[in-house]
Amino acid sequence: MLKVVIVDDEILVLNLLERLLLQSGKVEIIGKFTDASEALAEIQRLKPDVVFLDVEMPELNGIELGTRLVEFDNDLDIVFVTAYEQYSIHAFRINAVNYILKPVDRDSIAETLRRLSRISKRGNQPQNKSVRIKLLGEFSIYNKDNSKVKWTTSKVEELLALLIVNRIKGISKWKIIDILWGESELGKSQQNLYTTIFRLKKTLSEAGVKVSINNKLGTYYLSLEGSFCDLYEFEDFVKQRKQLNEATLAKFERVISLYQGDLFGDKSYTWNIEEREFCYSHYTDLVKRVMAYYLDNKLIDRLKNLYREVKYYLNEDDLQYIKKRLAF
Repeated sequence: MLKVVIVDDEILVLNLLERLLLQSGKVEIIGKFTDASEALAEIQRLKPDVVFLDVEMPELNGIELGTRLVEFDNDLDIVFVTAYEQYSIHAFRINAVNYILKPVDRDSIAETLRRLSRISKRGNQPQNKSVRIKLLGEFSIYNKDNSKVKWTTSKVEELLALLIVNRIKGISKWKIIDILWGESELGKSQQNLYTTIFRLKKTLSEAGVKVSINNKLGTYYLSLEGSFCDLYEFEDFVKQRKQLNEATLAKFERVISLYQGDLFGDKSYTWNIEEREFCYSHYTDLVKRVMAYYLDNKLIDRLKNLYREVKYYLNEDDLQYIKKRLAF
């Protein structure tokens, strides 16, 4: 049974949420709060599985509260409840399980509990969901304590970047050597490779990141087990070529929110240009499709809100195209 905390400054909504959740027979309410600051302190002590958060609250709103909560517990599931659709992109940026529009009803609660059930079942499998790998807009790995992994050398960090980008088809040791130690003597370069692989494995292992680096006939393959990676989710979604409709809109919004800048951020890896452009071009395509959907369905507030979110990541040509094409 899921342990649930509810936070809403409107007591009538708070009681309605409690009643609908209890009627499902699938949850235990371990806390109710009308004050967000009090909730922040108590939730860390109560350790719920999921928190239902109202977005529009005085002083500390739900988006801010949710962001701070997942900083303390990255495994905590968040469900936002609000009367305003324009907060959806903010919600998905902190990995919200669902986004419920008021007035809350049995159907929206039932759908949310189904999503939570699927997540719970996946969580029963042996994996470390606390490890987060962020590659879109930055190059960082956060361990289960939400601490950023520190690299012993820049070569260790760049080797990991190479292995991540080539994780499916693999990358030969000669290509790695050419990129990382192209000007060094061959024997020394090979020793540098083996030493750097050892340091990479050691660094990740000490940080609690499960990693497998296999060498098959001189080609290296990487597997980061049980970790969330924004690039992996982004690429997987692009490859699915989903149709955009009411049923898939939330997933499109979620994937758009993953992109927060160029692949590997400010790391100017010259070998990464093709993959970086791949991510950007598909990001702009997703943005344009979702904006066109908003326009066609007269969701103007959501259209403007998405534009405000993405304008920092689009080049000037794409911004001008969007303004002209969508005329807002």
